[in-house]
Amino acid sequence: MVVFSGGNLFAKEVSIRKRILSIFNKREDDFPSLKEYNDYLEEVEDMTCNLIDGIDIPGIEAKIAQYEEENAEQIMNSRARKACRGASSSSGSQQGTCTS
Repeated sequence: MVVFSGGNLFAKEVSIRKRILSIFNKREDDFPSLKEYNDYLEEVEDMTCNLIDGIDIPGIEAKIAQYEEENAEQIMNSRARKACRGASSSSGSQQGTCTS
């Protein structure tokens, strides 16, 4: 958890959003319907805004911890996909070395 003491609110928001998006990183094709994906995105945004505004931080942190525990494999796979895309785009010679 990142704590800010009245400093730069923009940096606080960016930090929180990066952290949340690194955990809640499902894609549309991970859901059976667009509605379920949109509901997921809305829930993530609500949690993000509440953390930024300092609303129910202990409750949200508990939800995040539970989600991380229940979805650890999916989170690691998504991070690996992202790292692979970054490596592929920065070096044309590594294309084809990553699998999805």
